[in-house]
Amino acid sequence: MSLQAVIRSVSHYVPTRRVTNDDLSKLMETSDEWITERTGIKERRFIESDAVTTSTLGEAAARKALEKAGWAPEELDLIVVATLSPDLYFPGVGVLLQQRLGCRTIPALDIRAQCSGLVYGLSCVDGFVKSRQAKKILLVCAEVQSPVLDLTTRGRDMAVLFGDGAGALTIEAVDEVDGAGAAKRGIIDSFLGSDGSGAEVLCMKLPGTARPGFIKASDIEAGLVHPKMDGKVVFKNAVTRLLETAHTLLKRNGVSPGDVSLVVPHQANLRINEMVRQELKLPPERVFNNIQRYGNTTAATIPICLSEAVEEGRLKQGDLVLTLAFGAGFTWGGNLVRW
Repeated sequence: MSLQAVIRSVSHYVPTRRVTNDDLSKLMETSDEWITERTGIKERRFIESDAVTTSTLGEAAARKALEKAGWAPEELDLIVVATLSPDLYFPGVGVLLQQRLGCRTIPALDIRAQCSGLVYGLSCVDGFVKSRQAKKILLVCAEVQSPVLDLTTRGRDMAVLFGDGAGALTIEAVDEVDGAGAAKRGIIDSFLGSDGSGAEVLCMKLPGTARPGFIKASDIEAGLVHPKMDGKVVFKNAVTRLLETAHTLLKRNGVSPGDVSLVVPHQANLRINEMVRQELKLPPERVFNNIQRYGNTTAATIPICLSEAVEEGRLKQGDLVLTLAFGAGFTWGGNLVRW
């Protein structure tokens, strides 16, 4: 009997500290009009203090997701965490959540796929379910990015884009047969890709082992400890790869764009998502966006969107959902899910 990886619950948590475009304009040469026109972002959330870490946000989202599913932490068989901003250089956030939540000594692993973390994570979880290695799984996507942003005019191109936040999903292995002839719930298909030739187009070079001395004072002065991006190259590649992913998943599963209840894309730039929506010929209400409120929370964007879509009644059990993501690496991919 084959198994389906069914999403039982989704939740999110964001810091209470709102940082508007006007707030940033006091720190650097920018404006609300400039940021909104180019990105769609109006505000984002930053952690309230240095005591808040990625695992702090991840735990908050995870506990809410577990409560919604009616699961105790002791029932979990596996924790998967997607993040580019771990608490520590090593170990990863997965083991920290295992300890924070009070789980059994279950496996815990981290995924470094940046903005594609959720889509890679769902594909990974699906594999664990299909191979019968885990029945109840927690997938957490969490980021604390504000401390590494260069909040000056020098770093404004990146600093205005990112925010902090977390999302979490509980996923359960369920027998494929439903007995009623209804469409089966669960992860239907995933499509993933990468192209390392774009690695330095969007990256943060330090800390890392590629430079001798690990981190030197001159590296800090040169801004190598802050993220950098060639925006035009990323924009072009993102549109191309998101559409490639969408068309691939739809075609090989015999689905048309009109059959999809909700498309949930990564929240990097509202213009990117609008181009994808128009190419798929979907009305605005069939594509979920919240970049206006949170900016780019990297791995956490899609689960935060999913959580809000459920809260707003735009995503219901039985709906067909298409997730799409593109991020640093380059990495990209998507999932077709029956909610």
